Amino acid sequence: MGQHEELIQIINKSGAHHAWGVKHCTRVYLLAKELAEPINLDDEVLYYSALLHDTGRYPAYALANVDHSLRSKGVAANILQRMAFPSHKIPIVLEAIENHMYYSEPGRSDEAVYLRDSDILDNLGNIGLTRLFSLIGQDELIRTPEDAIDRARIFAEALPNKVYTKTGKRLAVKRREEILRFLSGIKKQTSEFAYI
Repeated sequence: MGQHEELIQIINKSGAHHAWGVKHCTRVYLLAKELAEPINLDDEVLYYSALLHDTGRYPAYALANVDHSLRSKGVAANILQRMAFPSHKIPIVLEAIENHMYYSEPGRSDEAVYLRDSDILDNLGNIGLTRLFSLIGQDELIRTPEDAIDRARIFAEALPNKVYTKTGKRLAVKRREEILRFLSGIKKQTSEFAYI
């Protein structure tokens, strides 16, 4: 088994909710590559950063009262060392993982910046809405459909301002509009959210 397959197996065996699992990580990786064009990112650093950035929130690795990005950094360090990942690249991967959340400043490397932007963008638009609604009852902040709608509203207002790159900002505007169209439609169809 190759290292890429091993990473996927680690995620699949970790109890990861599909909103944060392999498909999310793969979307983040692919979107980061797309946003960064024509910049030449280190594909190995970007791939491992994307696949490991949320490991600290998976049931097999999560620790109570520990921010998942910091926990992910620790888990990733162990995995990368075990896999004999190039040692000079490990600090770059770990910095990208530690700084991937919207409430963090972007890391110093291009890989860290594009990973963060892509992760933020995966919480916006149609895919972001799908992820929010899949988390109802699975996340302490999203217990009901009303919570998912409130979170969508918060994301639409706050997250586009957190995106750092020009290409990411343009996409954030489009994805924000997708959320706002959805919220407007659901508001009309549920008598101003009364019957959701």
